[in-house]
Amino acid sequence: MRYGCVMAMLFSMCASRVWAWSDHASLLWPVVNSLPSMSAASVRAESLEDFVTAQAPAIQRALQAHERWTSEQGMVYALTPKVLKFDLTAEDLRRAFLESIRVNPTLGYELYLQGIQGLAHESQTDTSLTWSDLSFLESGTSHESVRYERIAPGAVVSPAQVMATANDEPDMGMDVGLFSNNGTAYGARYGFGEQPFGNPNLSYGSQAPFHMGFYHLDWLTRTAQPSLLKTYPMWRIVLYDRLAQVAFKTGHPYWGWRFMGWAMHYLGDLTQPYHALPLPGVSTVDALWLVVRGETDAAVQKVSNRHGVLESYQYQRLVTSLSDAVLGAPFLPVLMAGTPEPESTDVQAFVMALTEMSVGASASLDATLATQVPARFVNDPGFEWVGSGEEPSIVSAVQSIGGEAAVTYLDQAVIVQLKRFSGVARAWIARAQSHLQANQ
Repeated sequence: MRYGCVMAMLFSMCASRVWAWSDHASLLWPVVNSLPSMSAASVRAESLEDFVTAQAPAIQRALQAHERWTSEQGMVYALTPKVLKFDLTAEDLRRAFLESIRVNPTLGYELYLQGIQGLAHESQTDTSLTWSDLSFLESGTSHESVRYERIAPGAVVSPAQVMATANDEPDMGMDVGLFSNNGTAYGARYGFGEQPFGNPNLSYGSQAPFHMGFYHLDWLTRTAQPSLLKTYPMWRIVLYDRLAQVAFKTGHPYWGWRFMGWAMHYLGDLTQPYHALPLPGVSTVDALWLVVRGETDAAVQKVSNRHGVLESYQYQRLVTSLSDAVLGAPFLPVLMAGTPEPESTDVQAFVMALTEMSVGASASLDATLATQVPARFVNDPGFEWVGSGEEPSIVSAVQSIGGEAAVTYLDQAVIVQLKRFSGVARAWIARAQSHLQANQ
């Protein structure tokens, strides 16, 4: 078996774990809500249809600029088919816009706010929504009890609420079904071609190429499996940043913050090492030996399980922090403090810098998971973490083998990743604020 086949197998497995951080809204909330400029209610909600109708010419110019940028990248990204170029004369401008940016056009893109896990919420009202009202996908463990609230056009909300809510939205199916072999009418028209990696038969597996960015692969991997280079988070980030600038410039701050929240989702994904590198802790030579020894399946399963355990552990500890509302609780101080990094003047350089940091942190994180979590969960290739039912008890499972010392050690490993997330988020918020201030 060639080394390229190892990578292909890996990404068929990784497609089942493309959520990166569980519940992006709750993860971003401590960052945005700790900033006075973000926490005050100051923007009026506006429907997508109203925004697109009001600013169609400006949107068209922005999308034309993005298409030129896409073309300048060479063969990295698929160009937009001519039939999908944003047409100002389209009968349904909202639909035309969604298809021109090539997202799933079947979602409602409602006006709503997401409740934050671990925080108390009011009793259910007739404005309450559930996950199934917003997405066709099955809810993951971290979304089963999330509360959503419908808001009316004109409702005054805070940038923090808008951005945190939008930060979770791409996991609701925005990037699902976009490839020609995904069995959707829109995927057949979007021009992305066949899904470059991952399992197209999984309900949300087709979003993997949009949520994983492998910008630092070694020469052998790039040569053996060039399809791994067909990843789109950078493309999405640049697109949504450009649309946010249009919204801020033309007096539509709600959509400015929502677009920046969409972009932040992909940035958050890329701060997670398992979304920036295929096999953390495995060198090219080691990967070749896996092929020789016939151990590729085992390696893939262990990577998948460690990825899943990391998400579950982070989520459980974060919810505990939020519900306790104690600054000494794990993770909150890290998310509520920190300085912007890296610099965000040039989006491409920004993404390359943050993914380089994620790759650099990957081996250490993978080794910590391998030693501080019950071996059955992270070292047994015969075990499948997803669907095991062990997610809610992951913290007590870590305690069972190493006591509070193991929890503290694993907390510190996760905190390294969250420091990177917090720095990236703050840099991105600063960028959004500069867009806003430049047009006031």
